[in-house]
Amino acid sequence: MKKENLLINGCSRGLGYDLLKKLRKKYNVFGLSSVKTSKKNIFYYDPLKTPSLTSSLLYRIKSCKIDHVIHCSGGGLQYYDKFLELSKLLELFNINFFSIYEINKALIKSKAKSKKLKIIMIGSIAAFENKASIGYSAAKSILLNYNKNLAYNFNKENVISKLLIPSSFFSTRGSMYRLKKNKIKVFKKLERLMRNKQMQNVENIVKFIEILLKKETDLLNGSYISMSNLESKSIFL
Repeated sequence: MKKENLLINGCSRGLGYDLLKKLRKKYNVFGLSSVKTSKKNIFYYDPLKTPSLTSSLLYRIKSCKIDHVIHCSGGGLQYYDKFLELSKLLELFNINFFSIYEINKALIKSKAKSKKLKIIMIGSIAAFENKASIGYSAAKSILLNYNKNLAYNFNKENVISKLLIPSSFFSTRGSMYRLKKNKIKVFKKLERLMRNKQMQNVENIVKFIEILLKKETDLLNGSYISMSNLESKSIFL
């Protein structure tokens, strides 16, 4: 059976990196990374300052004829100020939403009308609760309505959109890895909030994303799925 083409946005570390390693056996995997590399099929893209796609990157993405895209880019950038400067707030929106919007727009415009495009976006329980920072929570909350509207407006054009909302999880060089390494006390305090007093592992997230890639889950178009591990009350919303 011919492999489908999958694009991972944000594959330099964390969930995106772990998905890249896991899924390349089953899919033709392409990646967008903020770290420059000579690796084949990994394209440089750093949306922190400007999420706009260059003409060369746009050409590369279109040439890949993508069937699935998983958006793993994002982060709080350790911006905890309650009165963030507008430039810093814009950076949070650039990596957590505007870059996702730009990539989706490019993929939808370039695909054949009869061809399906399946989109999986990774949100955060911060969209429901201010567990990180005001700016990060605001940026992640946009994905909730964007996911619904994307599914509704492009349903007839064979676009399937799903939003996965995990709680904190441990991944390769991800945010929790860095937190444990640099602020172990804060990490332990967060871990005690978990149902079993243990941070969930990225392997659980990866396995669930593999399920979401299957056509049987297309009925979830426009839906969000909470994997809060009872860390958040979002499961009741």
